[in-house]
Amino acid sequence: MTRKARVALVSLGCPKNLVDSQVMLGLLEAAGYEIVDETEDADVAIVNTCSFIAPAEEEAVDALHDLADLKQGRLKALICAGCLTERHGHELLDEFAEVDAFVGVGGIPTIAETVARALTGERFFVEAPRDYLYRGELPRLHTGRSWMSYLKIADGCDHQCAFCTIPSIRGGYRSAPMGDVVAQFEALVREGFSEVTLIG
Repeated sequence: MTRKARVALVSLGCPKNLVDSQVMLGLLEAAGYEIVDETEDADVAIVNTCSFIAPAEEEAVDALHDLADLKQGRLKALICAGCLTERHGHELLDEFAEVDAFVGVGGIPTIAETVARALTGERFFVEAPRDYLYRGELPRLHTGRSWMSYLKIADGCDHQCAFCTIPSIRGGYRSAPMGDVVAQFEALVREGFSEVTLIG
Protein backbone atom coordinates (compact mmCIF):
# COMPACT_ATOMS: atom_id res chain seq x y z
CA MET A 1 0.00 0.00 0.00
CA THR A 2 1.40 3.40 -0.96
CA ARG A 3 1.62 5.99 1.77
CA LYS A 4 -0.39 9.18 1.77
CA ALA A 5 1.50 12.40 1.19
CA ARG A 6 3.13 14.34 4.00
CA VAL A 7 1.54 17.72 4.65
CA ALA A 8 2.90 20.75 6.53
CA LEU A 9 0.84 23.82 7.34
CA VAL A 10 2.09 27.34 8.09
CA SER A 11 -0.52 29.32 10.05
CA LEU A 12 -0.36 33.12 9.91
CA GLY A 13 -2.52 35.79 11.50
CA CYS A 14 -5.11 35.77 14.24
CA PRO A 15 -6.47 33.08 16.60
CA LYS A 16 -9.43 32.56 14.23
CA ASN A 17 -6.93 31.56 11.57
CA LEU A 18 -5.23 29.22 14.04
CA VAL A 19 -8.53 27.42 14.68
CA ASP A 20 -9.08 27.16 10.92
CA SER A 21 -5.57 25.74 10.54
CA GLN A 22 -6.17 23.15 13.26
CA VAL A 23 -9.41 22.09 11.58
CA MET A 24 -7.64 21.70 8.24
CA LEU A 25 -4.98 19.56 9.91
CA GLY A 26 -7.68 17.48 11.59
CA LEU A 27 -9.48 16.91 8.29
CA LEU A 28 -6.23 15.98 6.55
CA GLU A 29 -5.21 13.57 9.30
CA ALA A 30 -8.68 11.97 9.19
CA ALA A 31 -8.22 11.53 5.43
CA GLY A 32 -5.00 9.62 6.05
CA TYR A 33 -2.40 12.27 5.29
CA GLU A 34 0.72 12.37 7.45
CA ILE A 35 1.11 15.70 9.23
CA VAL A 36 4.70 16.95 9.59
CA ASP A 37 6.01 20.01 11.42
CA GLU A 38 8.66 21.12 8.94
CA THR A 39 7.90 22.25 5.39
CA GLU A 40 11.25 20.79 4.31
CA ASP A 41 9.88 17.32 5.15
CA ALA A 42 6.56 17.80 3.34
CA ASP A 43 5.19 16.72 -0.02
CA VAL A 44 2.49 19.39 0.29
CA ALA A 45 2.76 22.77 2.00
CA ILE A 46 -0.25 24.87 2.94
CA VAL A 47 -0.02 28.53 3.98
CA ASN A 48 -3.10 29.69 5.86
CA THR A 49 -2.82 33.39 5.14
CA CYS A 50 -3.91 36.63 6.78
CA SER A 51 -4.95 39.64 4.71
CA PHE A 52 -6.35 42.08 7.27
CA ILE A 53 -3.61 44.73 6.99
CA ALA A 54 -0.74 45.38 4.56
CA PRO A 55 2.05 43.90 6.75
CA ALA A 56 0.00 40.69 7.13
CA GLU A 57 -0.35 40.42 3.35
CA GLU A 58 3.38 41.00 2.93
CA GLU A 59 4.11 38.20 5.40
CA ALA A 60 1.78 35.87 3.49
CA VAL A 61 3.36 36.73 0.13
CA ASP A 62 6.86 36.21 1.54
CA ALA A 63 5.87 32.82 2.97
CA LEU A 64 4.46 31.69 -0.39
CA HIS A 65 7.58 32.82 -2.26
CA ASP A 66 9.87 31.12 0.27
CA LEU A 67 8.00 27.84 -0.04
CA ALA A 68 7.95 28.07 -3.84
CA ASP A 69 11.72 27.56 -3.71
CA LEU A 70 11.14 24.14 -2.11
CA LYS A 71 9.30 22.98 -5.25
CA GLN A 72 12.73 22.44 -6.77
CA GLY A 73 13.13 19.61 -4.25
CA ARG A 74 10.65 17.22 -2.65
CA LEU A 75 7.70 19.62 -2.40
CA LYS A 76 5.10 18.52 -4.93
CA ALA A 77 2.29 20.99 -4.23
CA LEU A 78 1.87 24.42 -2.64
CA ILE A 79 -1.55 25.65 -1.49
CA CYS A 80 -2.60 29.17 -0.50
CA ALA A 81 -5.46 29.02 1.99
CA GLY A 82 -7.43 31.53 4.02
CA CYS A 83 -7.94 35.26 3.92
CA LEU A 84 -5.56 36.26 1.11
CA THR A 85 -7.49 33.95 -1.23
CA GLU A 86 -10.84 35.37 -0.11
CA ARG A 87 -9.72 38.97 -0.47
CA HIS A 88 -8.04 38.80 -3.88
CA GLY A 89 -9.78 35.91 -5.57
CA HIS A 90 -8.86 34.64 -9.01
CA GLU A 91 -6.27 37.35 -9.63
CA LEU A 92 -3.91 35.30 -7.46
CA LEU A 93 -3.75 32.63 -10.19
CA ASP A 94 -1.80 35.08 -12.34
CA GLU A 95 0.24 36.59 -9.51
CA PHE A 96 1.48 33.31 -8.02
CA ALA A 97 2.38 30.87 -10.78
CA GLU A 98 4.18 28.66 -8.24
CA VAL A 99 1.01 28.05 -6.19
CA ASP A 100 -1.02 25.02 -7.25
CA ALA A 101 -4.31 25.67 -5.46
CA PHE A 102 -6.13 28.54 -3.79
CA VAL A 103 -8.77 27.84 -1.16
CA GLY A 104 -10.47 30.51 0.93
CA VAL A 105 -12.06 30.44 4.37
CA GLY A 106 -15.28 29.03 2.94
CA GLY A 107 -13.46 26.08 1.39
CA ILE A 108 -11.88 24.76 4.58
CA PRO A 109 -14.09 21.61 4.65
CA THR A 110 -12.73 20.69 1.19
CA ILE A 111 -9.05 20.77 2.17
CA ALA A 112 -8.43 17.00 1.84
CA GLU A 113 -9.95 17.00 -1.65
CA THR A 114 -7.97 20.15 -2.49
CA VAL A 115 -4.70 18.46 -1.52
CA ALA A 116 -5.55 15.36 -3.54
CA ARG A 117 -6.32 17.45 -6.64
CA ALA A 118 -3.17 19.55 -6.24
CA LEU A 119 -1.05 16.39 -6.09
CA THR A 120 -2.33 15.33 -9.52
CA GLY A 121 -0.75 18.45 -11.03
CA GLU A 122 -4.02 20.32 -11.44
CA ARG A 123 -3.92 24.07 -10.84
CA PHE A 124 -7.17 25.60 -9.62
CA PHE A 125 -9.17 27.98 -7.45
CA VAL A 126 -11.71 26.47 -5.04
CA GLU A 127 -15.10 28.14 -5.35
CA ALA A 128 -16.95 28.16 -2.00
CA PRO A 129 -19.47 30.42 -0.23
CA ARG A 130 -18.28 32.46 2.74
CA ASP A 131 -20.67 30.85 5.20
CA TYR A 132 -18.37 28.26 6.81
CA LEU A 133 -18.29 28.14 10.61
CA TYR A 134 -16.53 25.38 12.51
CA ARG A 135 -18.75 22.86 14.25
CA GLY A 136 -17.57 20.42 16.88
CA GLU A 137 -18.27 17.33 14.78
CA LEU A 138 -15.37 18.22 12.46
CA PRO A 139 -11.96 16.88 13.48
CA ARG A 140 -9.42 19.33 14.86
CA LEU A 141 -5.72 18.69 15.45
CA HIS A 142 -4.53 20.97 18.24
CA THR A 143 -1.12 22.56 17.85
CA GLY A 144 0.85 24.82 20.15
CA ARG A 145 0.32 25.05 23.89
CA SER A 146 -1.02 21.88 25.47
CA TRP A 147 -2.91 23.71 28.22
CA MET A 148 -4.67 26.41 26.19
CA SER A 149 -7.13 26.36 23.28
CA TYR A 150 -9.34 28.78 21.37
CA LEU A 151 -13.07 28.22 20.92
CA LYS A 152 -14.55 30.08 17.96
CA ILE A 153 -18.15 31.02 18.72
CA ALA A 154 -18.79 33.36 15.76
CA ASP A 155 -17.30 34.60 12.52
CA GLY A 156 -17.84 37.33 9.93
CA CYS A 157 -19.51 40.71 10.34
CA ASP A 158 -22.59 42.46 8.94
CA HIS A 159 -21.22 46.01 9.27
CA GLN A 160 -19.57 47.74 6.30
CA CYS A 161 -17.03 49.97 8.03
CA ALA A 162 -14.73 51.74 5.56
CA PHE A 163 -11.62 50.85 7.57
CA CYS A 164 -12.30 47.10 7.90
CA THR A 165 -12.11 44.22 5.41
CA ILE A 166 -13.66 41.47 7.58
CA PRO A 167 -17.03 41.27 5.75
CA SER A 168 -15.32 40.97 2.36
CA ILE A 169 -13.01 38.27 3.66
CA ARG A 170 -15.10 36.27 6.12
CA GLY A 171 -18.62 37.08 4.99
CA GLY A 172 -21.67 38.00 7.02
CA TYR A 173 -21.99 37.48 10.75
CA ARG A 174 -22.87 33.99 11.91
CA SER A 175 -22.93 32.55 15.39
CA ALA A 176 -22.40 28.96 16.47
CA PRO A 177 -25.42 27.31 18.16
CA MET A 178 -25.19 27.37 21.94
CA GLY A 179 -25.39 23.59 22.16
CA ASP A 180 -22.42 23.17 19.84
CA VAL A 181 -20.37 25.73 21.79
CA VAL A 182 -21.08 23.90 25.06
CA ALA A 183 -20.24 20.53 23.50
CA GLN A 184 -16.95 21.90 22.11
CA PHE A 185 -16.04 23.40 25.48
CA GLU A 186 -16.74 20.14 27.31
CA ALA A 187 -14.67 18.24 24.75
CA LEU A 188 -11.73 20.63 25.23
CA VAL A 189 -11.91 20.16 28.99
CA ARG A 190 -11.93 16.37 28.56
CA GLU A 191 -8.85 16.69 26.35
CA GLY A 192 -7.03 18.38 29.21
CA PHE A 193 -7.12 22.06 28.27
CA SER A 194 -7.22 24.20 31.44
CA GLU A 195 -7.69 27.52 29.64
CA VAL A 196 -10.22 28.07 26.85
CA THR A 197 -10.46 31.48 25.19
CA LEU A 198 -13.65 32.38 23.34
CA ILE A 199 -13.09 34.17 20.02
CA GLY A 200 -15.39 35.56 17.35
